[in-house]
Amino acid sequence: MDMDMKQLEYFLVLSEQEHMSSSAAFIGISQPALSKSIANLEKEVGTKLFDRYGNAIKLNDYGKNFAVYARKALDNLHSGFRIIKQAQYDTCGEIRIVCHAFADCITDCILAYTELNPKIRITVGQSQDKDENLTEQTDFVLGTQSEATMLSKNEQAWFFHPLFEEQHCILISPRYRRYPENISELSMEELKDDFFIEMPDVTIFYSDITYKLCRAAGYSPKIFCSTEDFITKMRFVDAGKAICILPECCLRVARQLSPDIRTFHIKNYNTSRQIFLMRRKESLMSEAALDFWNFVQDYFPSPDSTSP
Repeated sequence: MDMDMKQLEYFLVLSEQEHMSSSAAFIGISQPALSKSIANLEKEVGTKLFDRYGNAIKLNDYGKNFAVYARKALDNLHSGFRIIKQAQYDTCGEIRIVCHAFADCITDCILAYTELNPKIRITVGQSQDKDENLTEQTDFVLGTQSEATMLSKNEQAWFFHPLFEEQHCILISPRYRRYPENISELSMEELKDDFFIEMPDVTIFYSDITYKLCRAAGYSPKIFCSTEDFITKMRFVDAGKAICILPECCLRVARQLSPDIRTFHIKNYNTSRQIFLMRRKESLMSEAALDFWNFVQDYFPSPDSTSP
């Protein structure tokens, strides 16, 4: 039997979403790679697990039965890994993280770490402070490449470890406007008459990309509301009052708040950014902070990392 954990994980995501492109985006792989993985799994089990209807895909009866056993198998394996790994850790202490990027960027990593280190207390704060000295009161800063560059200009040098790269997307509720299912990207030019919800510059590290993209398209955005509160922003978007632009790290929570929200890639503009976890080079790290730093580098491996 050649199937592996990744195949089962991919299958379970697709069985829940029943949408190839959104499942691939959620997992973080290409659609052809996901299709190949599912095809190999179906070949291994000897039958089709999904029925295809043009661009639509739906779990069939074989797939539904297999999903029950696949979930149990993965749950048992993860429990076994967790029990074995927990026996290797007994770290105590506190870890403080200030987030200039959306905190959900690192929550899965924190959850995995606390499974191994239940005695660790972790404080995660979404920074809304203009005071640059706030970074002196924390073990780690979660942010982007621009913030890493800004922090490195200070007298205190920093180590920064890349976590992942992401794009920005346009979010539109069907209560604002409906699009055909085959539309997956939009240009900023065709949104010139629309209303946006933007986030004010609440920190020295953050600037909303909405203005940059609209002005590059030749116009100033019409603003329905300015707010730094993510839930408020998504409530207005979900109600169909306006649209917004968010990085991909926000999409999981956005879909939880607005399940039928549509997301669109942005044509003709490079909106990519890289998320980093940063710590000061000269600071004396606690045992807990150092342990977490090492865990993060294993959780988000990067062959190009300049971290020690």
